[in-house]
Amino acid sequence: MTGDVLLRLTCATGDVDPLVDALRAVSAPPIHVRDEMVRGLDFADAGTAERVTGALRRSAIELTVHDRDLDRLIDAAAGTRRRLPVRWIVLPVLRGGRIA
Repeated sequence: MTGDVLLRLTCATGDVDPLVDALRAVSAPPIHVRDEMVRGLDFADAGTAERVTGALRRSAIELTVHDRDLDRLIDAAAGTRRRLPVRWIVLPVLRGGRIA
């Protein structure tokens, strides 16, 4: 990969602050955080109450970075103290801009 990518981490809502702090410590781009409700069959990351209801409350953390910074960001996230696992995915940014 060469260029900008979107790094998306999905975590327990209570784990957002330490993850954002860790990412901010190694990267300057804006960090977007969004609460999500996930419904599905993969409950490996679920707490007991979430397994009973079949709904996971999670937060998505997204930032656009250069691909050369990915290892440093993933390492920073991995080094945080958190309750539950963090899932991550990287997507290429094909185009982008700002409309004023």
